[in-house]
Amino acid sequence: MMATELRSRLAPDEPAAYHELFRVAAQESQQAEVLLQRRLLIRAYSLLQAVSVEARNDNMPDAVAEELMRDISLALDRRPTLI
Repeated sequence: MMATELRSRLAPDEPAAYHELFRVAAQESQQAEVLLQRRLLIRAYSLLQAVSVEARNDNMPDAVAEELMRDISLALDRRPTLI
């Protein structure tokens, strides 16, 4: 017969291990959010570029679309800050 004893409390080092797991999970979640936001900016830039090209082809440049493209381009030129 194997003697198994149930513990009523965690060992002193176990809460730290759980804390570390939650910290890492939160960090990975934040990194995924940053990457998702960058992908969305890239998609928005592509759509604005299509609108801008079409407007120029119609001899009616879209200043708002081009300004947004510049802003997005500046944001994408920065290296993403991964936590």
